[in-house]
Amino acid sequence: MSSPIAKKTDEINLLHKALTAFHKGVSHRRRINILSEALIMYFRDIVANMNNVRCIDVGCGDLGIMERIAEAVPGTIWEYLDIYDIPEHLIHSPKWSKYKKFNGRDLPFDDNSIDIVLFCDTLHHAGENAKHLLEQAHRIGGVVIIKDSFEYSLYSRCMLRMMDVIGNWGYGVSIPRNYFSRDSFKALCKEVGFKVKRLDIGIQLYGHLPIIKSILRPKWHFIAVLIKSSCR
Repeated sequence: MSSPIAKKTDEINLLHKALTAFHKGVSHRRRINILSEALIMYFRDIVANMNNVRCIDVGCGDLGIMERIAEAVPGTIWEYLDIYDIPEHLIHSPKWSKYKKFNGRDLPFDDNSIDIVLFCDTLHHAGENAKHLLEQAHRIGGVVIIKDSFEYSLYSRCMLRMMDVIGNWGYGVSIPRNYFSRDSFKALCKEVGFKVKRLDIGIQLYGHLPIIKSILRPKWHFIAVLIKSSCR
């Protein structure tokens, strides 16, 4: 997700500012709303009749999605991670009080101490660290919820990269070279020791944009729920 803590003010040039302004004006808030509503359903299903469910948001961005889930699903207790320092003007903000900077690889929690680990549009930015992050999630967590993207061809890869440039590059977030395929994602989960309990493909993020919605396909976006396999 787009991150207000990713790029220092003195590093932002006019192109970065133009991209972030365009993204915020055209899709960011709507995207937050759509993904929040979608993810809330999964959290409610998992935490039904539970209290004090410890959750972490890895690659938390601007906290928009996490805040909406926390409000809609009582009983969840959140901490959130990203790889950036908090700007000075946010250090004393109560909103960021449970934020932790981490190294992009190792999740700073004890074994089996987290109930739900959320990766929302995070793993495709992790590159070679994606497997290690999932291994870390397996170590610390029970259930993992992933929102990410599938590529099906050179066209979908290029369009997904274009979307990442518009939504993330202006904030200083790295742009991936490629994305998961359905087969590579399932193979990675199996290798790490997860079973894909649920895989829902198809999220319409751009239905409000008449031309864009015919170019950017819902099937490029998915949500998966992972649980630990009985054996690894």
